[in-house]
Amino acid sequence: MQHHWMIRSSRHIRRLLLLLMAMPLLVACVATPSTEQAVIPQSDESLITITEALSQVATSTPAISTSTATATLTPLPAATDTPTVAPTTTPLPPATTPPTATRLPVTTNAGNVTATPTTVPIADLLTVLPRPTPRNNISDTVRVPILMYHYLSTPPADADKYRLDLSVTPANFAQQMQYLADNGYTPLDLYDLALVITQKQDLPEKPVIITFDDGYRDNYENAFPILQQHGFKATFFVITGPIDQGAEQYMTWEMVEQMSQAGMRIESHTVTHPQLAGMERDDQYFQIQSSQQTIADHIGYTPRFLCYPGGFYDETTIDVLRELDMWGAVTTQGGQWHSFDGRYEWPRMRMRNATTLREFAGLLEQ
Repeated sequence: MQHHWMIRSSRHIRRLLLLLMAMPLLVACVATPSTEQAVIPQSDESLITITEALSQVATSTPAISTSTATATLTPLPAATDTPTVAPTTTPLPPATTPPTATRLPVTTNAGNVTATPTTVPIADLLTVLPRPTPRNNISDTVRVPILMYHYLSTPPADADKYRLDLSVTPANFAQQMQYLADNGYTPLDLYDLALVITQKQDLPEKPVIITFDDGYRDNYENAFPILQQHGFKATFFVITGPIDQGAEQYMTWEMVEQMSQAGMRIESHTVTHPQLAGMERDDQYFQIQSSQQTIADHIGYTPRFLCYPGGFYDETTIDVLRELDMWGAVTTQGGQWHSFDGRYEWPRMRMRNATTLREFAGLLEQ
């Protein structure tokens, strides 16, 4: 019995070996996509033997797992059967369309790029300058004559005493500017003066500062051309209210802008020229800050100096100036010496209708 079992086992083993030998050939036949019969490099006898072995194994060998054979003989899908996924669910934007989330700068015809507005106003260009604070807590007291003009025209026949006294004729002004040029004077502005006092910058040998109060139209028509003739700069304290209203006696904003672009300084003389001393704090703040902002909107920087209307001010006025980061203020009091501690009370020298050229020269030399 044991002998017969061994014989049958030997037969099964031989059949299994034949099956294993034929397996690669069968896989090749099944996986070949061609419709033609696959060429198997065996003889006819080998094919018959393999066929018989397969049929006998299929009927008489239950121990062989069919699942393994099935997994091995499963044909692989052809490459063309795999579908191509087109990226249609998220279309890309056209190359010529800029992202809408980014604001692009605008390029002018001259090729300059205009920067996108930021939280810092473009008008406040002077904020890049350091606040004039004394270096090492040491400041200088310097002597610089600050000339004070008002009208630059011949007063009308019916002019009252104030109009007459505040008027300098164009002829007299031309002589005075010529005197400055002939005698080596160098016109500065109040920004220069602040930096000289706090940063110990060098003064020219003969400094002078030329100022005009109120913003009258004759400043543009008569003084401005004479200043340009000599290459001088001057400071114009303007009252913004009459300019906003288009008052005929005052400059227009176009005139103010033109002078500013030519190098003249435009500073604050309040909105309506009130007497600040004794006014409520909020009213003083409005008069100074509103005129400051209006000027900034037209000239491209925030003015940092004030001329007190009529020369009147009080401690509240100076507190408001500090709050608004004003660098200084000028009065109508006479004098030529200026310091950091007294920066809100810098004196000036009044130019009058009756001032002769000799008197003008003497005032400069005091």
